Amino acid sequence: MVIHKCNIILEIENLLVVILISFFFSGKIKLFLTSYFVCYLFILFHELAHIVIATIFKKKIRKIKLSIAGVSVAFNNDELEIVKNILIYLAGPVSNICLAIMFYKIDFVFEINIFLAILNFMPVYPLDGYNIAKYIFKYNTLKRIEYTFLSLLFLISILVLIIKFNPSLLIFFIYIMLIKYVTKNRGNY
Repeated sequence: MVIHKCNIILEIENLLVVILISFFFSGKIKLFLTSYFVCYLFILFHELAHIVIATIFKKKIRKIKLSIAGVSVAFNNDELEIVKNILIYLAGPVSNICLAIMFYKIDFVFEINIFLAILNFMPVYPLDGYNIAKYIFKYNTLKRIEYTFLSLLFLISILVLIIKFNPSLLIFFIYIMLIKYVTKNRGNY
């Protein structure tokens, strides 16, 4: 579903709409999806931090996308100083750290927000860490750093799968690789 309003495109993935509808009509699904939606709120807060800082710097939003994997915001390619661009990308992970500090007594909230901050600081496309690193490193150096982190992420996700029987990090790794593949084939990467 795509909505155009005030020169901003709001794209909502159809599967997300189905999940939202099923959440309200099924007790068993509601129980399962509650933690998913709590995490989704943290991701939404993260993206809102990007929007607030970008708006302060007068950068215009081009597109907001809501999908089952999270929320993403794309801005117009307005030229800004490097420091301002870095601050925009820092805003998301820093907002998760702030939430973790504010709710440090609630283990679930603390752990999820620290995890989101660490994940987003990774210099892997399309995460915030990559967008920060592209202003600091030359392209070839950035690619070496990115592939090193991707290799580490893959190894850690396999270890988590084997030791904890938790596939979530591996699923995240596959999701990142799919985004990279699709973006590269479209010529946007």
